This record gives sequence, C-alpha cells and structure tokens, in this order.
Amino acid sequence: MRILLCGLVVLLAGCIAEDEDEKTTNEQGEEVSDATLALSGFWDGQFDADTADSLRVLIYNGNIYGLDEDNGYYGTVSLNTSDQTVLASADSYALNAASEADAKQFVADGSSNDYEFDTQLTSLVATNDSLFGSYSIDSTPSGNMQLTRDGTWDNNSPLSNLTRTGKWTATNHELVMTRAGDGVTFTGVSTSTAGCNFRGRITNLDTNYNLYRVVLTERENCAAFNETNVNGLAGFNSDGDIEFYFRDNNAMLFMTFTPPAQQSSGGDSGGDSEEETPAVETPAT
Repeated sequence: MRILLCGLVVLLAGCIAEDEDEKTTNEQGEEVSDATLALSGFWDGQFDADTADSLRVLIYNGNIYGLDEDNGYYGTVSLNTSDQTVLASADSYALNAASEADAKQFVADGSSNDYEFDTQLTSLVATNDSLFGSYSIDSTPSGNMQLTRDGTWDNNSPLSNLTRTGKWTATNHELVMTRAGDGVTFTGVSTSTAGCNFRGRITNLDTNYNLYRVVLTERENCAAFNETNVNGLAGFNSDGDIEFYFRDNNAMLFMTFTPPAQQSSGGDSGGDSEEETPAVETPAT
C-alpha cells in the first residue's frame, strides 16, 4: 500500500524530543526528520465521507499503523517541508476471519494492496489538525478520505496508568497487568476459545506522551497470530481504553481493552519515581 499525504505544515504538537546529536530512525532504519516526528499521534477518520466505516491510525517516528472494518495497514511516512507534502508507503492486509469485531480483537494478514493518499492538512475540527483529500488503490483513483487528531497524544503515560487493581476486559477476553522491575508484565486469555492466551511486557517511551513500548513475548492456541517476541506499541484512546498495535512480517494484531472498573493503582511498588496518575485524562472537545 502506498500512501501520499499532501499537507500544509503548521505547528504540530506532540513531537517526542530527541538529542540533537542523535538521529531518529524509523523501523526500516531510515532517518526521520523533526517535521515528520511532529505527525506522531493517534488519528481518527474514514475513507469516503458518505460511509460509516471508521479508520484508526497511529503514527510514530515515521511509521504508520492503521485499522478499519476491512484492513490493517502498516508502512512509513515522511514530511517534505520544501513543498509541504507528506509521503508515505504502506501495505494493507485484509482482516482474518478469526478477527472478533465485538471484542475489538483483529488480525490482518495475507496478500497486500497499494494505496495512495493525497490530502491537505487543515482544520476540520477547530481544536485538532485534520487531513482531507483523495485516495487511490493500486494506482486507481478510488474516493476521498480524512483523518483528524484525536487529542490524546499529549496525555502523559506513567506505568501507574496500567497497574490498576482488577482485570482489563474485552468481550470474551480478560487481561491482567503487574508492575515488574522497570516495566509492566501482562497476561491475557480468551474465555471463549479454549487455550488461547498471550503474555508480554510494557515499558515507557517518553512519559510526556501517550505511548508505550510493548513486546508480545508469546501468543498461543489462538485462531490466528500465534507468534513470539513481536514488538509493538500501545496507547490510550479518548474513551480511556488501551489499544495494542503489533506487526510480524505480513501479519498484524490489534487489540483493545477496557480498564478495570476500580480506578485506583495497584501493584505499583518497587520505587517508581514517576508521578502517580491513576486515570487517563480525556481531552476536552
């Protein structure tokens, strides 16, 4: 999937600071400019304004992850300040039949398609930056699209947001998190698919922004995406649910969980020097 995003460069909030002497690279090892870093964050939108289908996008350090009702997306993105365009290249993978829409547990895999986006960075919602324009599939013009920042990127991300007392839940799925050393370990199970379970570890990136680094150490006995040691990212959406984004070669896994009803922090002992923030702030709209 090839994505072209053309946009007017404005002061975009949410660039994770980098040491002047260190160059940031994307997952492909390509250098990422400060302008491209400013695109980092969570975006909501859709293909074709006359449809109800939603598109969820995470951009971080020059990489893009996306999910809609049909596909998962992954690729690279870069901002060219000389002509105010954003160029990106990505692949789209169809959702696997094992995906569970009601539980917001999605696997995307198989062969890929190419897309191209040609958009303008503008303000469709007064308090957020938006992208609006057209898109093509496999070089064929296919319709219009738009994306709008969801406003969560500047929320902080201490580990105490994760270690709340109780289980995180999705339909027929449960997840627990526990503080361990300089990170958080998690274990999840499916209550409807016998034996399906997964586990991993979450650590900080920059606590000033709404994103964590994740390693899915093992996922087994599930209908799809039974992989080990897969790198990923996680962050909170505007409803306070946590979203996970993983990719392993030509397969992607997206998971969303609702936090425990009890909002107090739990199991966060061990000398954590972070400011305790029991609940994720929901930005004003």
